[in-house]
Amino acid sequence: MGRESQQGSAVIWALLVTIFAMMLATAVCYTAYNSRKMAASYEREVTLRLAAEAALLEALQRVEKEPVLVDTGMIIAPSEVETEKGTLVVQAAAEQKAGSYWLVAVAREKSGDVWQRHKIARARLEKKEDGYVWKGRSR
Repeated sequence: MGRESQQGSAVIWALLVTIFAMMLATAVCYTAYNSRKMAASYEREVTLRLAAEAALLEALQRVEKEPVLVDTGMIIAPSEVETEKGTLVVQAAAEQKAGSYWLVAVAREKSGDVWQRHKIARARLEKKEDGYVWKGRSR
């Protein structure tokens, strides 16, 4: 082999190593981007879940003070809650189902992308004398 063929094979090897390094860098960037998007998505889900649970607890407190609210259905009218990630709409209602009373709280994004996210929190109530007793939560 001559000197020119050795230089040619060295150039080819250098080109292959450069292409491999570029592909590796692209994969790392893609993974970092997806990880950031997944973390942001998880944060949105947690914020919605916590907002729904807070609305459920507020509805439970209102029912304790005024048990007649269960008969009206709407415990918390839709209202907007500002977060650092955007505006959420929360509401809570009561319904009778299979002999039990259920409080259902919903938190949803006011505006979102194609898939508008929401979370629901539920609690079962049982009628006792002139009020209601909380019998637990349901997922």
